[in-house]
Amino acid sequence: MTRPTIAVWKFASCDGCQLTILDCEDELLAIAAALDIRMFLEAGPDELLDHYDISFVEGSITTAHDAERIRDIRERSGVLITLGACATAGGIQALRNSADVKEYTSAVYARPDWIHTLATSTPISDHVKVDRQLHGCPISKHELLATIAALLAGRRPTPTRHAV
Repeated sequence: MTRPTIAVWKFASCDGCQLTILDCEDELLAIAAALDIRMFLEAGPDELLDHYDISFVEGSITTAHDAERIRDIRERSGVLITLGACATAGGIQALRNSADVKEYTSAVYARPDWIHTLATSTPISDHVKVDRQLHGCPISKHELLATIAALLAGRRPTPTRHAV
């Protein structure tokens, strides 16, 4: 059986969901031979491929560049799974969505003209098709491992039936 190629991508976020993946070190070691992790900057691998079997995406879309980048990632991904509140709902940075961007950038930054941000922080699903969402801040380690195990077994991951 061919090992699925894996990518972990980051957008606007605190990195907590990526740290949850790294916190699965013992469990991931047990299945490492079944995975081919090619892109995961937080952990080291940095190989841009034309296609990844599974992409995990953390963070929300806050810039035009982010919106372009997530479309490219979707095209490269067989399965795209969003990780955490930022990717699934816009995250804490979405609190700015009711504010005036020009007003707060002028108040906060010495050079607001250097800030290239969208008016809102939006979830990944506002921009591309998402195959599975793992909710929480950060995500549940157990739900992540169950999702990976299901995908490796060729099954569709079962949604969690409890609150996070």
